[in-house]
Amino acid sequence: MPTLSEYYESTESLLEYSKRINEYKPDKVHLERQSRFRKTLREKIDRIFSKEERKNIDLRIGDNWGVVGGIVEHHGILDHPLLLSVSLVSNFYKLLGKKKYGDVLVFATGNIPLNEPFRRRGFMLNGKKFNLYPKLYKNKVVYGLGKYDFDIKQKIIEAHEWHLLSQEEQVFLAKINDIVKSIDFSTCETIGDQITKINYYLWPYLFEEKIRAQSANLISIEYDDVVIDYLINVISNEQNNHIYKMLFDKNFQDIILNEFEGKQGAWDKESDIGTHFFWALDNKNERIRLVLKDDTLVGENFKVQLSPEAIIEKLKERKILPGMLLKFSLIVFYMGMKPLMGFSLEYMTRLKAKMIEVLEKHFPEEAERSKSIPYDNMNLISICKGKDDKGNLKDLHAFDIFYKGGFTETYLKNLNKIPFKEFMVPALLFAYNYAISKYGKPEDKKTFDVSEDELQKPFYKLFK
Repeated sequence: MPTLSEYYESTESLLEYSKRINEYKPDKVHLERQSRFRKTLREKIDRIFSKEERKNIDLRIGDNWGVVGGIVEHHGILDHPLLLSVSLVSNFYKLLGKKKYGDVLVFATGNIPLNEPFRRRGFMLNGKKFNLYPKLYKNKVVYGLGKYDFDIKQKIIEAHEWHLLSQEEQVFLAKINDIVKSIDFSTCETIGDQITKINYYLWPYLFEEKIRAQSANLISIEYDDVVIDYLINVISNEQNNHIYKMLFDKNFQDIILNEFEGKQGAWDKESDIGTHFFWALDNKNERIRLVLKDDTLVGENFKVQLSPEAIIEKLKERKILPGMLLKFSLIVFYMGMKPLMGFSLEYMTRLKAKMIEVLEKHFPEEAERSKSIPYDNMNLISICKGKDDKGNLKDLHAFDIFYKGGFTETYLKNLNKIPFKEFMVPALLFAYNYAISKYGKPEDKKTFDVSEDELQKPFYKLFK
């Protein structure tokens, strides 16, 4: 993946890197277009958190804030080291700088099933996996799903797994369970809202007790409904832009369908991958792939006319939600959000190039604006390091870090002494396998005589 090459050469520290990627002065038109998004975002945060809770939250979402947001994070309870690191790396300069920089705001998508690969219905602790959701829930997507009973201890007992825990682990999980059960969920409408509050209350335990007071809070927002509100507003009030035209103008719609056919992040008709503009949600809150036939989006036991009125109605009913290409076209190529990416940087760079190519022919001013959006911000590296019982270095899950008492101030300072490029090394095998699965052929895959432990060697100095 050539777009990653510059990151294997970066000598920036995590503090320098994170501060730089959050600096953004968008085009004036983009800044104005972002105003509704900022307003809806603030309203959602105010709804989820009580007045008393908000006294301890310092998010600086001013009218001149150019929207910067991740497109990597999946909305779920803190767990996987890579997704956990997305929030930590992107905001490293804030972690111990709450007073100067405010709290951490993260955008996370709810357009993922509860059994998504990074969490698999639950969480990990000391190499053991525990389910929070029953198998029946595995294909339900987070977006729009109703509130849930997060009694962690009871879930483990019902699964007959409590006895697998040591006494220390039982005491630890009982404490975590008490924290979660004490949260006021009366302000929450969905499971996504609950996850936001759970993460807010668990996040401080990523840091050792003596530095928790100065550490920034985490506000991890499932932002699909914010995006949908924005889309409804665009459809209702602005009929001459490329978003409206790609959905409802037959000529431009055909151009988009043809130009993005087979593209990673869009749709592939032959392989039944992706969806045309929207995903549908059935009565189980499971996704249905849609294909445009004439003027109707059709899926299994579902269809909706591709008209402004019908689409707005289904969006409000939470029966459809934007697919990847439509979502990014809206919030990046129209609204001008600066995206923080993982290995998705590769296909997002390709989508950007193709979108600009299309816009240059039909919306040249929009093409120029899209060119101005920075893409030099990859944040999918793991900084959640720790040793196992055998002394080998490994990536820690969130509950492992909680269990060990949190990151020490010394550890965080030592992380900042390591150049960004060294954090890329352990991801070499992951990046290669990802690239082969997305852009290569299985028969061309090579094997390498190197272990993950060997790739972790630069980080052993953190624990001397």
